[in-house]
Amino acid sequence: MAAIVPLCFEIDSSLPATPVRVAPSARLTDDAAAALAMLIPLLGCGEEAAAMAFDALSDIAAFQIESEALGVIASEERVHDALLRGIRAALPVPVGTERLLVSARRFHIRLQSGGPTAHLARIAALDAAVCLILGRLTQRQGAVARDPVICGVLRRIRNDEARHVAVARQLVMRHGTPAALRDTAAAARCALADTLGLVGDAFERLAVDPAVLDRGIRQLPDGLLKA
Repeated sequence: MAAIVPLCFEIDSSLPATPVRVAPSARLTDDAAAALAMLIPLLGCGEEAAAMAFDALSDIAAFQIESEALGVIASEERVHDALLRGIRAALPVPVGTERLLVSARRFHIRLQSGGPTAHLARIAALDAAVCLILGRLTQRQGAVARDPVICGVLRRIRNDEARHVAVARQLVMRHGTPAALRDTAAAARCALADTLGLVGDAFERLAVDPAVLDRGIRQLPDGLLKA
């Protein structure tokens, strides 16, 4: 069995050894398939980082009560990684992603600063942003909706991420001072928007307005870190 080659991070052996098989798309246009192929590695880098982050958080003594829930999320992030690898295998090989992945790796490493509660606040904000991104990508009038299999996989991931937002937010509310962490979470959203700005053209080719998406990502949801 071939070893997994990480996109951004060395991942442990508990990750699925093979991608979930997704049939090559016959419904996406060539341009849409190429555009989606540019975006999927960025999402995959995030899933690698998330699996590692939730594993590490589940081992922190302060989160002992929530350790099982955090471990479940880590497992779900591994499944997402396998699903995205399956989509990658069904799409054309993208060209010129090296710079994007270097930027994404640096971005995810910086999320760990400031301690575990700050890390969770950033995760809650970013997972909410991922829900927004996946929602726009899978909208009915979008290019991705033409392929029901790929669209269904991305919607499944979005639904899981919505639950992850709720768990991370609950932990921040319980262990931190949410109002004091709003700037931290907002800064993480802006940094994500900066990274995604490198692939604005890919979003546009998938019928997602990159300017509108950028504004949405930069705006922290009002109720996310309020008591």
